[in-house]
Amino acid sequence: MEKQQAEAIAQAILEPDLKVQTELRRKREVENRSLALRRFIAAFVLVGFPIGAAVAYFAGERFTLGGLWGGIGGAAVGWAVAAWRERRAA
Repeated sequence: MEKQQAEAIAQAILEPDLKVQTELRRKREVENRSLALRRFIAAFVLVGFPIGAAVAYFAGERFTLGGLWGGIGGAAVGWAVAAWRERRAA
């Protein structure tokens, strides 16, 4: 068997594995970006909740309802900031 034939056989055997590894690496990168985005937005939710609760408390409303609306507002702001950052990076 010649060297070229041996290399061709080895490459034919390894090539599907390289494609699979590349695909797995791409999927992991997508998952990592998604997780980072969700954590980024969760930080805004965690900041928005106590702000909303404090505003509701001083306004004489139920602080749980204020916290809920503060968390929703924080999520909206987090999504907007994340979209702005991604657009700016592109």
